[in-house]
Amino acid sequence: MLFHTEKRDWAEDYISQGIIPGYSNLGGYVGIGALQNSDILAAVSHVASNVARFPLVVLDDDKNEVKTIKDVDYLLNKHPNDMLSAYHWRFIMTVNAILTGDGFTRIIRDPITKVPLDLQYYPTSQTYIDDSDLNDIKYEFTPVNLKGQSRTIVCPASDVIHFMFFTYDGVHGRSPLLSLKDEIGLQEDGIHTLRRFFKSGLKGGILKAKGKLSPQARRETREAFEFAQANSNAGSPIVTDDTFEYSPIEIDTNVLQLINSNNYSTSQIAKALHIPAYKLAVNSPNQSIKQLNEDFIRSDLPYYFKPIASNLEMTMLSDRQRHHCHIEFDTRKETGMSMDDVQKGVTNNIITPNEGRVLSGMVKSDDPDLDRFQSTLNTVFMDKKEEYQAQTSAKGGENHDDKRFGNSSSDDADSNESGNG
Repeated sequence: MLFHTEKRDWAEDYISQGIIPGYSNLGGYVGIGALQNSDILAAVSHVASNVARFPLVVLDDDKNEVKTIKDVDYLLNKHPNDMLSAYHWRFIMTVNAILTGDGFTRIIRDPITKVPLDLQYYPTSQTYIDDSDLNDIKYEFTPVNLKGQSRTIVCPASDVIHFMFFTYDGVHGRSPLLSLKDEIGLQEDGIHTLRRFFKSGLKGGILKAKGKLSPQARRETREAFEFAQANSNAGSPIVTDDTFEYSPIEIDTNVLQLINSNNYSTSQIAKALHIPAYKLAVNSPNQSIKQLNEDFIRSDLPYYFKPIASNLEMTMLSDRQRHHCHIEFDTRKETGMSMDDVQKGVTNNIITPNEGRVLSGMVKSDDPDLDRFQSTLNTVFMDKKEEYQAQTSAKGGENHDDKRFGNSSSDDADSNESGNG
């Protein structure tokens, strides 16, 4: 008898978790709909572009030198598949991981050598994670062709690149936008208030009618008055008869200024997505652009870099390679050592010139002399200094008759005496 494990409906899961909008969540604070918010768009695109623009390198654990693994480097940094460039592949993987919590790519391997050959990206809507057995997690991809036909491809976790920046079970990712529902809602409410205010033509007011009106009569009176003023522009005169008294509502402009200048929601979005608030034009710190950029790369981007690099190590490298190598984002062109620091390191025998070139983001030279520690003749070890001083003193005592010091030798003295005689 065959037993089939019950499979959850991924769409129902995503609706219940709020990852995709359902009937009870028409606002849609996550997913593609979230990009309608300009702050979300700016933050997500900023993070994704930084993840996409820095190259990935394989480094030796012992020497911290770049190791060339051509298949890995070609797929991750140049050409992952026939459809996407490496930049756009990493960009859309990051965007999906932020908006929906997960980004999925299937690794096509050589059937014999198991070397990665191709990276096929799949949208979140076409991917299901079968975690019925946590010791053997499966990924099910169900692409749909132009004819509406679909087939399911089942892959082990070792053949799937899975971007997720926050997870509470190690299997499913969680979008940080789920925590911003109130903040985004507050921002949207403020924008809607401004829109209604300006859309009304600044004509809000109170219409008083003589006598006592029933609720139906009030509604009909308001509709008739609005119909009469429908084609007027802002600032146009309002016409009434002696049965009505119209008085405009004075709106406190301070309230409008508060709505327009409220940076709270923007700051919360920046905080949740781990980017500096100044990237969303909230404030401008008193630091140079270079300092701010380096601080962002060193302090904030590791929140995205480390999960990606860790997952790529588990999926793109063999077990033997993982024992000696690791994957990192190469940010040296932005955060590498300055030439002054390299010079100080070389002069003080801390690094070799070639190590200085690598740390500053340049290519290592083939000159073997640049792999040697260098020093000047003006410096010497302390123990060698004492030895040198002792040797100098001894030589000075033996050669006290050196002409360089204005002394004559014994032979010279004898010759002088014989000559005088």
